[in-house]
Amino acid sequence: MTDLTDFLSHARKTLAYAIAKVGVHADLHQVPERISKTVKRRVSAELKRLAILLRRLIFLMALQVELAPVKPRMGSNYFEKTEGEVKKKTCTFSLVPTVAGETPCFLRGPQTVPDQGPVLAEPLIDRWQAMLETLKNAQRRAKCLARTLQRQKAEGEPKPYIVPIPNTHSFPADLALISGGLTVQLTEALKDWPDSS
Repeated sequence: MTDLTDFLSHARKTLAYAIAKVGVHADLHQVPERISKTVKRRVSAELKRLAILLRRLIFLMALQVELAPVKPRMGSNYFEKTEGEVKKKTCTFSLVPTVAGETPCFLRGPQTVPDQGPVLAEPLIDRWQAMLETLKNAQRRAKCLARTLQRQKAEGEPKPYIVPIPNTHSFPADLALISGGLTVQLTEALKDWPDSS
């Protein structure tokens, strides 16, 4: 268990450094209004790969959380009549046709020519900051996920399948090791999850 705790701590620090580094190299910490499309594409791709590692880290942390057994809750039936209540029958029949909505965007075609210059940086900054915030509150997020996993396991849902992350050869060495370690540790941690047939 101490080896896993050391691994989780090291993985968390390494991921925090990698995520912060991506934003700092793109000057996102200076909150620019616009960035070039090339920078946006590069940073988006890097954050997407790091997001996979972050999700797996929190998933592994959630599997280590000790929770009390799930207490069965009494369900309530919305349609069940209570004492003394008269149930009204309601039926609607519209005589006026419904107003047509807006045409879906995929049927409209391009409305404007895409900008050639810099693009807004705000969505990318928000995503970067959200990942940093998630890492900061990783313990709380892991506990919430642990409750969800506990319910799924109790309900007999299928065991999550952990696939290796593709293209880890392009990761820096420390992130590639963490990627492989997370995959192995998650596979090991899910062994006690009953197989549903």
